[in-house]
Order: sequence, then structure tokens, then C-alpha cells
Amino acid sequence: MPTGSTEAILLIAYLLLGPAAWGVYFFFMHLGRKRMNLMRRPPIELPGEKPAVSILIPAKDEGERIRRCVLSAIGQDYPKIEVIAIDDRSTDNTGTVMDELAAAHPRLKVLHITEPPAVGWTGKNNALHQGSKHATGDWLLFVDSDVILEPDALTIAIAVVRRKNFGLLSLLPRLETESFWESLMIPLCGGAASSLYLIALNNVGEVKGSAFANGQFMLMSRTAYDKIGGHVTVRDRYCEDVAIAKLFKQNGLRPRVAWGNDFCSVRMYDGLAAVIKGWSRIYYAAQNGSPWRVLAGVVWLLAFTYTVIPAIAWGVYRTGNPAQAYFGNVALSWLTGGVVHLAFITAAMAKLYRWSGNRAANAFLFLPVGAPMLLRIFAKALVMCVTRKVEWRGTAYQHTMAPRIEAPGT
Repeated sequence: MPTGSTEAILLIAYLLLGPAAWGVYFFFMHLGRKRMNLMRRPPIELPGEKPAVSILIPAKDEGERIRRCVLSAIGQDYPKIEVIAIDDRSTDNTGTVMDELAAAHPRLKVLHITEPPAVGWTGKNNALHQGSKHATGDWLLFVDSDVILEPDALTIAIAVVRRKNFGLLSLLPRLETESFWESLMIPLCGGAASSLYLIALNNVGEVKGSAFANGQFMLMSRTAYDKIGGHVTVRDRYCEDVAIAKLFKQNGLRPRVAWGNDFCSVRMYDGLAAVIKGWSRIYYAAQNGSPWRVLAGVVWLLAFTYTVIPAIAWGVYRTGNPAQAYFGNVALSWLTGGVVHLAFITAAMAKLYRWSGNRAANAFLFLPVGAPMLLRIFAKALVMCVTRKVEWRGTAYQHTMAPRIEAPGT
């Protein structure tokens, strides 16, 4: 059993690593959420002519989902749009569905890509690069093929970027889930990404090192897109959205992230295997293969989260061995700290699940089920960091750490 002074030091360390750290995390969760409340109904629009917008939707083997996505884009109440659907070498009926929709909707153009991308390009970046050549809008909206837009999403987003003079606005959609594992893990993985990539600081223009965007919905001015070099500049990035956001911030183009629960939705993955595979790739790719943020997530779970269990257990044990320390009764101090720690963890997770449109009660499964599964996903991402091998949309890549590509003129 540790001495009184040693135990006091351990207790102080625990209180800082556990309850205090999660209290700070809870505070920044709310601060970040507040800064992302940019999309509001009704929109406050500037006078004058509205800019034309091109909506670009890349898809590969999305025959079951692409119809709803494209129809939601065509159905925007914004008056000046064109929709460009890009079939990227699909082996299912994705291209056929696009062509059928184009025959019935003059707002829709379809681009078929039949050849693999050139060496050094990812498939999605090549598809969006090709699509951008056909886009005529003053603004470009990049939308993933599994996203469903509400009819007024673009109208309100354009009103926000024009009024606030943003160069890029990216929305975080409502996370649609159907299975148990989806509802438990997808919001949790999204919350982990928000923490690892400091989304709470993204909307602070002065913080140059923090930049984030979500490729599921990225609205940017054509002028700004061309200034950073478009998708050519990020051609080898698996998470091109984060790379683009960094370039926007480096060039003073004011990228912002907004809460989009009421304006778009997405079902990212169907089932546990897809969740593990998909999110491990995202964690790997968002840092271009660097392991440090993923390792930070592992440390957070092991040192800042799971310490709640031994703290409470030790406090319960010490109730039978009362002793005095710098904070009074040691058992009471450990138990109180552990309970406060657990309360902060549960409250933060409940907020996370509720904000994402899922059940707040999932928070009670975080420690016994969710966190261990998140560690498994982190471990898979770390393996990718070592092997540099990743499969994306049916294409296998062997990734090398290339030097950062700078935008033209930087």
C-alpha cells in the first residue's frame, strides 16, 4: 500500500488526468458546438443577384444510394444550380441510374469516368477534378454520394458564406444509423475525430494550425478553389477535405465548419465491419499516414478515461482502511473524484450521441463496449501507418509520405 504522501501525489495526478481533463473537454465541446451554430432558418440573405452554384457528386458502385442523393440535390430550392454526377468506374448500375435521372431532369449532367486515375491520384480526387472542369458555377458544392440534402440546405449555406465572407463552409450532417453497432460507434468515431482534429478551434480564424472540413458537404467559391490549385494540389490525399481546409486557412480564405443536423443527413456505414474498416482509414488518412494524433487518442482513452475504474475501485477498497491525507479522508477523495470523472464522461458522451441525432442512452455503453471498440479501430489505423497500405473504394494504394504540396503562389 502506498504511503500517505505517495498516495496524495497519485490522487492529485488522477484528479488532473481524469475529472479535470474531462471537465475541460466538456467545456470545449460546448464552445465548439456554439461556434458551429451558423446555419439558421430563415436565411438572412444579402441583396443582389445570387451566384450560380455547381453541385458535384462523385460515386463509385453506389447504385443503391445514388438516386436519393442526386434527387435531393436536384430538388434544392436554390434557383441557380447545376448538378454534375460523376460515375467513377462503377461496376454496378450507378451510371445507369444517373443517366435515367439526367433524362428526366435538365438540371443534371452526368460524367462517366472509365479509366483508372493517373499514378499519384486517388479515385475521388480525380473524379472531382474532372467534374470541376465541367462546372460553370461561381460556387462549388462537393457532396458525397450517400448524403441526403434538405431542400433549403444550399439556400441557407450560400446566405451564410455571402454574409460572413467565408471562402469555404463545410457541414457536419446528421448521422443516420440503423444497427446497434452503427448507432454506438459512428457518433463515437465522429466525436473522436472532432477531438483529434481540434474542430472546436477550426472556426477561430487566428488559429492557423487547426483546420478541418468534411467532404460530405463542402461549399467553396470557385475563385478560392482555383487559388489553392483545386484537387490537383491534393491529388494524392485520401482525406482531401482536411487537406483542402488547411490550404484555405494557410491562404487566409476563411474556412468554417457548421452543424448541419437539420440540413443534411448521411448513413456512412452499414454494420460493424464497415465501421471498423471505414473509420480506421479515415484516422489514417486525415493525417496523411502520421500516427501521432491516433496515438493521442489511445493515450486519452487509457490515461484520461479508463483511470476512472481503478480510482473508484481503490476508493471502495480504502473505505475499509480509512486514513487521512492532504485532502481529508482518502477513500472519500478517490470515490468523489471517480464519481465526478464518471459523471463528466457520461454527460459528454450523452451530449455527443444526442447532437449526432442518436440515442443519448448509448453513453452508458461507452466504457464497457464503445471505448474498447474505438481502441480496436485506432489499432487498425496504426497498423496502416506502419504498412502504408490502404484500400479505398475497391482500389488498393501503397502510400508513401510525400512532402506537403503547397498551393500556387504560397
